[in-house]
Amino acid sequence: MVSRAPLILAGVAGMSLAFCATAAAQPSYPTDDRGFVGTKVRCDAPNSAVSFGRTAQSLVAICLVPDGHYEYRGARLNDDAVLVVVAEPTVPGEFFAQKDGATYTVTAEQLVIRTDEWVRAEPMLHFQTPPMPAVQPPEA
Repeated sequence: MVSRAPLILAGVAGMSLAFCATAAAQPSYPTDDRGFVGTKVRCDAPNSAVSFGRTAQSLVAICLVPDGHYEYRGARLNDDAVLVVVAEPTVPGEFFAQKDGATYTVTAEQLVIRTDEWVRAEPMLHFQTPPMPAVQPPEA
């Protein structure tokens, strides 16, 4: 009788190597509480990050601007094209932005980009909602 253990172990080792190669091929996008470090998809002071995420094709951040409005910051990873536009909250945990006939909807689950001709849903690989800074009440 031939043992199947070496074949199973070889298969597991092969899958592990394939996973390592795939993981190594993914570029690293370090984050902090303001978004993606070293990119334009970051909520630099005085703005603060409401949420930010990464898909296989895009980086996106929603920033809160001191005057109270929101800003969508998105980048396409294949060519580093960056879009910065006003964003609106639609329902809790969802933001909407638009530019030149395209709409961008951001949730913890996905980024949906829609035009009149096509719709692309990009699942989030990483999504973060940093804690908001405490607001001091005014002194009476």
